Amino acid sequence: MSEVNLQVGERPSLEWVRLDLVDVDRNYQRELRSSLVEKILSKFSWRKFGAIVLTRKPEGRFSVVEGQHRWKAACLHPEIDEVPAVIVSHDDTAGEAESFLAINRDRMAVTSVEQYWAGLTAGDETAVLVSKVLQSAGCDVVPEQGHYRPNLTNSIGAVERCIRRYGAGPTRRALLVIRAAWPDDARALRGVIITALARIIKANEKTVDDAELTGVIRRQSFAKLTAHAESFRKLSGGSAETAIARTITELCNKGKRVNLLHFGAQG
Repeated sequence: MSEVNLQVGERPSLEWVRLDLVDVDRNYQRELRSSLVEKILSKFSWRKFGAIVLTRKPEGRFSVVEGQHRWKAACLHPEIDEVPAVIVSHDDTAGEAESFLAINRDRMAVTSVEQYWAGLTAGDETAVLVSKVLQSAGCDVVPEQGHYRPNLTNSIGAVERCIRRYGAGPTRRALLVIRAAWPDDARALRGVIITALARIIKANEKTVDDAELTGVIRRQSFAKLTAHAESFRKLSGGSAETAIARTITELCNKGKRVNLLHFGAQG
């Protein structure tokens, strides 16, 4: 068992605090992200709000230790004038900054996989759409980060972007091509490959042969594809997705004079 710190300090209090009594110390607080504030505001709910962490200042005022984005969203809400808060004691600004670091440094980030499964349980529209497209191709999301198995992916963001940029149909076809080409590869469903193939399929939707794509991919490994793609990136720059898409189309077009594929524009 790890050593336990017995010097736990003064117990915090739990209070509802008026919004106009709260200040933000820019000496240590991060820059406010307006997009995050707007997101919290648009979906504001006490059930999701929790409590912000404040420290008591002179003359009845408070300073934010943790939760400035939620505090700002509450300030912008026309029906809210106070928020629930955990009030902790500090001797000076350095103590506040130390608490800020400890709270944020020691917090375990929620992974994209955890967000996906929680979103699916909650009926989140994006998670449900991603699930439908994956399952239509005989695929799914890994049960937790690091649990790689054939036909499972942790590239949830890439699948969502593919659907948004190139459509559900091309994304599904890309997944099927990868499954057919590398059926036993536990890490086959990488985001960059899914995205590159969906992009090619969308750009050549009426002419591309999925069986041909499968054959080209099957004869390669991910390492060979990325090595080839990297040579393109060194010459002309661009994203990894563009380089992989260009590599696959060149392999498909090798020796052809007609029905040439093009790798399309990044959506």
